[in-house]
Amino acid sequence: MEPLEYCRLYVKSPKPEKRGYRAACVRTLTEATFGVYSYQTIDKNWGSQFEKRPDTVLQILEVAHTINLIAIKLEDIQPAITELLEQVSAVAPYKKHK
Repeated sequence: MEPLEYCRLYVKSPKPEKRGYRAACVRTLTEATFGVYSYQTIDKNWGSQFEKRPDTVLQILEVAHTINLIAIKLEDIQPAITELLEQVSAVAPYKKHK
């Protein structure tokens, strides 16, 4: 996944046309690369539109994106899991002997 694509998905504020967007992208990319690339490295070496990014970052950002998608889905189903756990716990035989 290209850095700008990742930023479009995960940088919500400021908007791309606003001041501070690139800095927000650099912070987000630093986190997304799990510390492999520092803020300074991304900011100074990757170019104004991240066009000089290393090829290896594409795979790292794809992994980060996949982890984000899993986390978002788990957050979405968390209330249903909690409700199901409460229902099962209410009738679970092992609970009756505690």
